[in-house]
Parts: sequence; structure tokens; C-alpha cells
Amino acid sequence: MNAHPDTRREFAVAPAPVWRLLWLWLPMLGVAVMIVATTLQSAQRTPMDLAITLPFLLLVSGVLTWAFFRRRIELQGTELVVTSTFYRRRTAVSALQLDRARIVDLAEHAEFKPGIKINGFGMPGFQSGHYRSGGKKVFCLVTDASRVLHLPLRDGSALLLSPENPRALLDALNAQATR
Repeated sequence: MNAHPDTRREFAVAPAPVWRLLWLWLPMLGVAVMIVATTLQSAQRTPMDLAITLPFLLLVSGVLTWAFFRRRIELQGTELVVTSTFYRRRTAVSALQLDRARIVDLAEHAEFKPGIKINGFGMPGFQSGHYRSGGKKVFCLVTDASRVLHLPLRDGSALLLSPENPRALLDALNAQATR
């Protein structure tokens, strides 16, 4: 197969259960209930406060829900492009240390787990964006912790990805690196 720089190949991301959105929607519903309750009990607040606040809260919830479903892993020529929620990471295949790449279960290999969130979007079982793991920078798109592709980079950072088929992505990266 010829590798033209404009060649694009998309790899399906492991699905994240939709019920995880309850971690977003239940707190938002609680805030909405508190806003309505305090507005009804306060003589200083008017129904106009609700007409402004509740649609804004609904808009924020909608944007966060949209972001939850925005996930893509693509091999574009000589670059791996990962799009996840509000983040996008472009990494040259030559910057990856593919000889050290591993497919891991984060429950068994806690040393690879995303730790401190630096700039990310996360809820239990779903991590997206920039984290720290073992003192190193990690860019995450983790939707299924039982099969995560850990891709170390030459600069000491790493990518943690949840493709539906991690072996297929790793094979494609290896094939691209040997060209």
C-alpha cells in the first residue's frame, strides 16, 4: 500500500456508555432545582431571572453533552490526530516510541492511569484532555479503561487512547513508521 501524505485512516473509538452522562446531567438538574427554589423563596428575584438562568444552564449542559460525543482517532499521512471533547492533539508518528507502546488494562496497570487533571474533561470512566500520570504529561481519550493503548513519546510525555481495536491502530502506526 502506498502511503501518500494526504492518506487518512480513521479508527473507531471504543464506545463510552451513555449513562455516564448522568454524572453531568444530575448535578445540572440539582443546580436548576436550587435556582428555581431560591427564586421562588426570594422577594428580590423575579421570574425574569429564571428566564435567563435556566436556558443558559440548558445551553451549557447541551455543549458539554455534545463535547462528550466528540471523539475521533485518525492517522493522517505521517500524523496521528486525536480529537476528544474540546481538545485536539496532532502527533508526528516519528515522535512516538512505538517499541515501548503497550495495550493495557488500567485496572491492572495503575502506573498508566490518568492522575491529576491539568486541562481536561472527565467523569468516572471517561477522561479527555491533558492529565499527569506518574509525573509525566499525558494526553487522554479514555472511554474503556480495560483496553487502552499507551503510546510514549520521545519528549517524555504519552498518549492514552481507547480505540475500539487497539491492535489495529498500533499495527497501522508501526506500518507508517517503517515507511
